Amino acid sequence: MLREAVIEELSRVLGEHAAGLDFDRFLSPPPKPEMGDLAFGCFGLAKALRKSPAQIATDVAAGITAGGWIASVEAAGPYVNFRGDTARVLEHTARTVAAGSLLSPPAGQPRVMIEFSQPNTHKFFHVGHLRNVAVGDALVRILRAHGHDVVPANYYGDFGIDVAKCLWWLQTHPELQAPEHDRTTFLGKAYTDANDVLDPAKVDEPTRQSNLGQVRRVLQGLEHRDPAVWPLYQRTRQWCLDEFAATYAWLGVDFEVDFFESEMEGPANAIVDHYIAEGVFTVSDGAIVCDLTPDLDVPALVRKSDGTSLYMTWDLALAKVKFDDWGVQKSLYVVGSEQRFHFQQLFKALERMGYERAKDCRHVAYELVQLPDGKMSSRKGTAIPLHTLRTAVADAILAKLAEANARVEPDAVDDTVRKLSVACLKYGMLSVGVNKRVIFSLDDWTKFEGDTGAYLLYMVARMRSLLRKSGEAVSLADVALEPSGFGE
Repeated sequence: MLREAVIEELSRVLGEHAAGLDFDRFLSPPPKPEMGDLAFGCFGLAKALRKSPAQIATDVAAGITAGGWIASVEAAGPYVNFRGDTARVLEHTARTVAAGSLLSPPAGQPRVMIEFSQPNTHKFFHVGHLRNVAVGDALVRILRAHGHDVVPANYYGDFGIDVAKCLWWLQTHPELQAPEHDRTTFLGKAYTDANDVLDPAKVDEPTRQSNLGQVRRVLQGLEHRDPAVWPLYQRTRQWCLDEFAATYAWLGVDFEVDFFESEMEGPANAIVDHYIAEGVFTVSDGAIVCDLTPDLDVPALVRKSDGTSLYMTWDLALAKVKFDDWGVQKSLYVVGSEQRFHFQQLFKALERMGYERAKDCRHVAYELVQLPDGKMSSRKGTAIPLHTLRTAVADAILAKLAEANARVEPDAVDDTVRKLSVACLKYGMLSVGVNKRVIFSLDDWTKFEGDTGAYLLYMVARMRSLLRKSGEAVSLADVALEPSGFGE
């Protein structure tokens, strides 16, 4: 409604400059409701229009006339703020509810693949990974409710330099013994220790270069299925996949298809060889690149000078697999915003390859999760393992249940705690817009009152209880529609 109307007006006013503009990145609710329902940031247009964002905002606002879903429009610094026609929205909502069409998804929606989670093997699953899972799973549920045939997909990072670092450390420290449980934590510690002896701030340069050379040889061994490393790789990889499966079961998240970086190596090399022959990929200082000018100044590196593949190479191969083998019309990638440029290069490289479906790919970016004292990092060992988090959340919820004198049947305690834990974590990740960082706070997220997942579950249970006691159905005439922000 409002969002579509705003995009239509912006496209009209901006003309050719609207082509390729990522409206989802620059159009979002303003920080304060009194500023409007949607705000359009003009920063992305400054270079093309050769004007300041503030001047662009003034010009854009002047070119838009309020009407229809748009009640008002005004420039505010580098932003154009839009306010919707609340009365129109309420009337539309009431009519739609009365007709029952809100519960009947529209027919003919495109088949969509949503790739999310994408954990790296040989590292542990930590609290920061939960935001990706929460966003991806929410999109799956929302699009299904809207009539789409959705294919939830996971893409495991089970190959590459990070895996090689972990395996190299285990090979050079045979005295290390993995525990029976939480083996991903054991592997994550090996990965962190390996990074320490590759850090120029912690070891002298000759030692670092020697260690790095050994890691690269392990990586090449992986790519060639070298028996000196392959059995260790397969065993440790399976540890990770088993623990990840248990994590998804606990979260109530399902995937229809699993992709693996290790399975993309062959198709990726074939793609590179083919497009070298076609002249699309070229040699630069011994490496293979895809020139993306004039759209992007930096070429996409698709094969290193030593012959090894990269994430870009595997993503090129996987993009074709998604459309060609799964028959989807749209492909969404739920990946952190720090990878935005990677996906810009990926989609442009697909265009250069003549792949028409490139236009149907979209990066759903989100900001990362951090602790109150800073960013989490598996490499630096500052992330919180999920198994540690689960225990902490469960303990906090059990304490609050006891404090509230909640009556829970003994045989239902574990299930109740799990549901409350998942609600607290998922809602905590989703209650902040994807364009903002999440500050993880165990105390705030596990509260039973206020803006929390546990409180939402309480309200649902309370309403169900009232309906059961009343024995009466609720009609539309009993529902009061109050004006509220509706930008999204």
